[in-house]
Amino acid sequence: MSFLSAIRVALGALLVHKGRSFLTSLGIVIGISAVIAMVSAGDGARFLLEDRLNSLGNNLILIRPGSRTAQGMVADFEPITGEDVRAVRQRLGHELVAVAPTQVTQRLLTTHTAHHGTSIVGCTHDLELARGWKMQAGRFISAEDDKKMASVCIIGVTVQKKLFSHQSNVLGQSVRVDRLNLRIVGVMAPKGRSPTGADQDDQVFMPLTTLQRKLAGEERLTLIITGTRNEGEIEKAKADISRVLRERHHLKPGHETFDVNSVYEIADLAVLVTTVLQSLVAIVASISLVVGGIGIMNIMLVSVTERTREIGIRMAIGATPANVLTQFLIEAIVLSLTGGLIGVALGLGAAIGLARLTGWPIVISPIAVLVAGGVSGGVGVFFGYYPAWKASRLDPIQALRHE
Repeated sequence: MSFLSAIRVALGALLVHKGRSFLTSLGIVIGISAVIAMVSAGDGARFLLEDRLNSLGNNLILIRPGSRTAQGMVADFEPITGEDVRAVRQRLGHELVAVAPTQVTQRLLTTHTAHHGTSIVGCTHDLELARGWKMQAGRFISAEDDKKMASVCIIGVTVQKKLFSHQSNVLGQSVRVDRLNLRIVGVMAPKGRSPTGADQDDQVFMPLTTLQRKLAGEERLTLIITGTRNEGEIEKAKADISRVLRERHHLKPGHETFDVNSVYEIADLAVLVTTVLQSLVAIVASISLVVGGIGIMNIMLVSVTERTREIGIRMAIGATPANVLTQFLIEAIVLSLTGGLIGVALGLGAAIGLARLTGWPIVISPIAVLVAGGVSGGVGVFFGYYPAWKASRLDPIQALRHE
């Protein structure tokens, strides 16, 4: 019997009991679809995370006042000052892209027709370099603005929509913050949300000196943003920054009153959660595949018992034990692969549905699909071999006498 004939006979035997065959392969269907859907969801989450990391700026390093405990609480708080900024810039300026001090406060913005509460970020022109930001219109804060404490600002597109919903060109317009009038000199290009979910376009930027002297009334920096030219230099730069700040504040290693970390560290938790979820799904899917494999073995043993007389007739007219083994093994593989194909189709549908539900990009790995198909075939071979071997070992005379 040719291989194609063996497949036709296998399909015919399975179609005799359609419902039983489908229920038998259901474990394979669930396992394969779960693997594909969750691998796709995990890849989509990682893609979105990387996209948001890139929107923050590549290779960013954040310096914040106060050390962080294992629980994420702030301890040993000591303000970061302009002297710290100058020390880092003077000693490490050759290996850092820029050193940008920032001070953040929450304020209500008002115009003649609208108002909106948002974050006001006091910064210098170095922030544009450190974060690699682009302008949609106008210009960024200049060194001259900071020197003169100019009453100018740059707004994000979310702020523009809230305050100037019917105006496309807002350059030269004024917004009021407390008693301070600010002239808009630029609009930031859209950046989307950060890895923590914050809207990066819902911010207003103004010269650091203007915020400190005319608005906040204090010179307490919230954050220093800097960065390296490539990812491989991040760890060295972090160690150098920590050393410079320890020397300035006369601190011993392990007793820092500041925190130095990279943007990629902030996303570690999200990556860990995604990985753990994928691992848990893989374990559940593996259990499902084992259960499905046991179901295939069970139904093939039942089939061997039901078709004992048929096996005897085949052997009597010339079929060899190898032919019988091949026949039943092909039936097990076809049963498993059918479940695998249905599982792949359902998994792809579930992946697309999850992506649309969560707003993640649709990322379907061809490797995951191929591996899933290979695994389903492997389950058929592994769990179908024993029933096939048992069928091939039947005595033809005894089989013919079977009722």
